[in-house]
Amino acid sequence: MSLSELTKGAELARQATELEAQVDALLNGRTPQEPAEVPADAVRSLVTAAARLFTAHAEATGARVDEPLRSDVNPTEAVELACALLRARDLNPFDLALWFSRSR
Repeated sequence: MSLSELTKGAELARQATELEAQVDALLNGRTPQEPAEVPADAVRSLVTAAARLFTAHAEATGARVDEPLRSDVNPTEAVELACALLRARDLNPFDLALWFSRSR
């Protein structure tokens, strides 16, 4: 890995930490309307980027990431995201079961 690639990775890690702090600040002590003030396109962009990076990282390292979410993401949040991702690609629980049982 080149120095330039390390620098890009370090910068992205810094930005991810900063973004997470901004999201935490928005969600902590919020009114119900505040998360709705974030444009849907911005949320879509963040989830898309995270999904693409997650997959590329897993493929590049050959590592299976069994815990892609930290423990502060509650089950409702995790399932809401999982269901939205399935619906976005017209998948169903049966499709998910096929991928889930796939070995790496």
